[in-house]
Amino acid sequence: MLDLYCERLGPGLLAEPRNAFSNLAFLLAALHAWRSADGRPDVRMLAALIAVIGLGSGLFHTLATPIAQWCDVVPIGLFQMSFLWLYLRRVRDLTAAACAAWLAVFVIALGAAAPLTAPLNGSLAYAPALIALAALGVSHLRRLRDPGLLLAAALFLASLTARSLDLALCPRWPAGTHFLWHLLNALLLGRLAQVYARASASLTRR
Repeated sequence: MLDLYCERLGPGLLAEPRNAFSNLAFLLAALHAWRSADGRPDVRMLAALIAVIGLGSGLFHTLATPIAQWCDVVPIGLFQMSFLWLYLRRVRDLTAAACAAWLAVFVIALGAAAPLTAPLNGSLAYAPALIALAALGVSHLRRLRDPGLLLAAALFLASLTARSLDLALCPRWPAGTHFLWHLLNALLLGRLAQVYARASASLTRR
């Protein structure tokens, strides 16, 4: 059994009730994204990945095994890479080769940050994603006059803060704050799908 978060005090499927049930927010976000996809397979793929993230995280916070942990982290990585590829390809209109190059840089950065598990409760592993989202947000605002991705970056920073404080606040707040990471990230991923769908659709109509 992996005991990584404040709420888990022992074994059992419901040893992390808030961390487990807060993953329902991902399913709600996925459902909203799916319904608003207007039949587009790219947006539906993002919606499906959001749902898989919620299911994988739910498995991890109930089973708390190494295999369940992979079910948690792999879908998150797939969503990050899929969103980056789609955004660069459909919104920025980069060539497939350029998208692949940027994606390779991003994956290398993720790999370099992955071992940073001690500082900030392991949240530094998400630093490449935060930096990439902030950079895309600035570009998105300049090109499309839409602050959607910058707002998403601010939301991501808030969710990372909740994740980072989980163990530090444990003595005073036994419930922990990791469930807030889930709730805020569900909002974040839903917003990312929405911003991408809106931007790519508007550029297609031009």
